[in-house]
Amino acid sequence: MTLERRGAILLLACVLAGPAQAQTYPDRPIRMIVPFAAGGTVDIVARIVGAKLADISGGRVVIDNRGGAGGLIGTEATARSPGDGYTLLTHSAAITYDPTLHDNLPYDTMKDLLPVAMIGSTPNLMVVAPAFRARSVTDLLALGRERPLTFASGGFGSASHLAVALFSHLSGVKFNHVPYKGAAPALADVVAGHVDFMVATMPGAIQPVRSGSLRALGISSLARSAELPNLPTIAESGLPGYEYVPWFGVFAPGTTPPALVARINDLLRQAVDAPDTRERLRVQGVTPELLSPEQFRDKVKSEIESWAPVIERSGMKGSL
Repeated sequence: MTLERRGAILLLACVLAGPAQAQTYPDRPIRMIVPFAAGGTVDIVARIVGAKLADISGGRVVIDNRGGAGGLIGTEATARSPGDGYTLLTHSAAITYDPTLHDNLPYDTMKDLLPVAMIGSTPNLMVVAPAFRARSVTDLLALGRERPLTFASGGFGSASHLAVALFSHLSGVKFNHVPYKGAAPALADVVAGHVDFMVATMPGAIQPVRSGSLRALGISSLARSAELPNLPTIAESGLPGYEYVPWFGVFAPGTTPPALVARINDLLRQAVDAPDTRERLRVQGVTPELLSPEQFRDKVKSEIESWAPVIERSGMKGSL
């Protein structure tokens, strides 16, 4: 048998295996990688959706926190995993910043990973410790012009980092960045007063705000949130035009067959559409927003392209 014929047979076997594999999926535990520390925003979303995915599929979903390097470690681990549907990645819009931030990214975002399903989006909250001097966004900007202020983030190039980079760019006020290995430890140091402020997604910050361990100064969407109706937007309280609303989604290794990607998308759609899941996400400030694999892929590609000039102009890339 010639090498060409063997190759053709192997390719045909892979094509035929995809639909068959999708029909029996899942028949063993699914590992859901979260490329940030436990307790952060992406982790909260992954656990809510993962729990319902397990219920619907009749299987088991194991959350695997692989924090570090601004999400690169867990993302690379997914990209290098077999495309059998049993290793998935829950990430945020931050995945679209990495191709511009890193010259030597250890994977190709659009080739080594497949966007499977967008889950939803959420605005961010600008938060400080209750004892912090600033009582509003205007106060914080005024204080930042008087003396250097520090801000925490879930890591260099993370969504919480880009949120403040945009805030700094529009306001003209410079802030000192203190990166962490995830949003949860970053928020903990804001609560403790070790760092001045943070712009964190609602799932990570809303409970500390409700309990009083953090004070919210503003919300990053252009409209106020029904969950915190008395909280003004950052745009209306000191920085007109500011808007930053990250999203969350699930990715698979780039070698995952299309039929299996479609099957996982369908299961995730059922999980997110379930009334109890939607309610749990709503309480966290997440608005469910489901996209097909094709729609989600287009969104990821578009945002990689649109964020590139913003990151280039910010000077962040040169800091790596």
